[in-house]
Amino acid sequence: MSDYLKFWLIPSGIVAIGIAGFILGGNWVWLGIATFPVLAFIDSFIPRNMKPRQMANSFMSTAPVWIASIGSLVIYLFAAHYIATGNPTLWQIVGSFASVMWISVVPGGPASHELWHRRHTPSRMLGQITQICMFDGIRDIGHVAGHHIEVCTPADGDTAPRGQNLYWFALHELYVSFRIGIELECNSLRKRGLSVWHWRNRVWAWLLVQVLFQSLVYMVGGWAGVALALSGMLAARLWVESFNYFQHYGLIRLPGARIGHRHVWNHMSELSRIVSFEITNHAGHHQDSHMPYQKLMPHQDQIPMPSLFVCFFAALIPPIWHEWIIKPALKRWDIEYATEEEQTLARESNRATGWEDWLANDDPATRTTRFTTVGC
Repeated sequence: MSDYLKFWLIPSGIVAIGIAGFILGGNWVWLGIATFPVLAFIDSFIPRNMKPRQMANSFMSTAPVWIASIGSLVIYLFAAHYIATGNPTLWQIVGSFASVMWISVVPGGPASHELWHRRHTPSRMLGQITQICMFDGIRDIGHVAGHHIEVCTPADGDTAPRGQNLYWFALHELYVSFRIGIELECNSLRKRGLSVWHWRNRVWAWLLVQVLFQSLVYMVGGWAGVALALSGMLAARLWVESFNYFQHYGLIRLPGARIGHRHVWNHMSELSRIVSFEITNHAGHHQDSHMPYQKLMPHQDQIPMPSLFVCFFAALIPPIWHEWIIKPALKRWDIEYATEEEQTLARESNRATGWEDWLANDDPATRTTRFTTVGC
């Protein structure tokens, strides 16, 4: 199957299946969320794909991202209509909630992320609008002007420190990511000599778009539709933050130091790459944040990580995530990829967390550092 076909069929297919569930009604509303375990199962067993994408046509590569973004918004209208007219049972309401939540996360979240990094103004605007599916219209501010500068340092809210579990990270990140976005937007306004209450504050634009969208949902599905939409968006926000947990967990960088390929974890399973629009293959993304997903090159020198889905399910039981997946990976990262300065911080972090000091017997004079390459 060609790379174009993969990106045209799979992310858009997830949205189409979800919409079909609401058209069919009844217990079919569970179709959307049903794609999650199916994708997870398949992705857990297929081989890693370390090949670059063969996608030279910009339009053919970008169109699937647009479709996924628009579809993530449109499905709320189908869900609202079903809730208002389908006389659903409690079981079917739960299925409707789960389906819109999941599709807001995948493919909605990665599509939004891809578009707000584009230089193309309409694409960037669509990405910003699609953020409302995750009940956050300023996520791009904190991500672009915060995360991409502070990644793998204590100042970065998107980098989970060693020892932190998935549940606390996701809840904490709800507040931290929003606070960072607000602070950065307010600082930007002050630098331009404007009040933080000025109409150009992006928060007002987000609230306006959210109110307009919820008004449209109300026209289609009444207050029941609005309740479903808002609850699905809030839950999607929490789930999106949980996926951030796996991208840089425990990795360390000195503030102000050059960001290297080693400062990300990549998950190279084929479906992980496709449904995330290559977020799981994003070492190069931190060197050039405007690079389209199809041009990101898989780094061959990396610590292999399981499928993103496998990591998610493992992290639901923190001891499994820590002992079987991330601690062995971090031990190798500290020894083989970290600079001496990063090793010092890593040892401090391990001691504070109560982890083994696996660098105690490491002799810097005898090791061959690979800190210029990806630490995966």
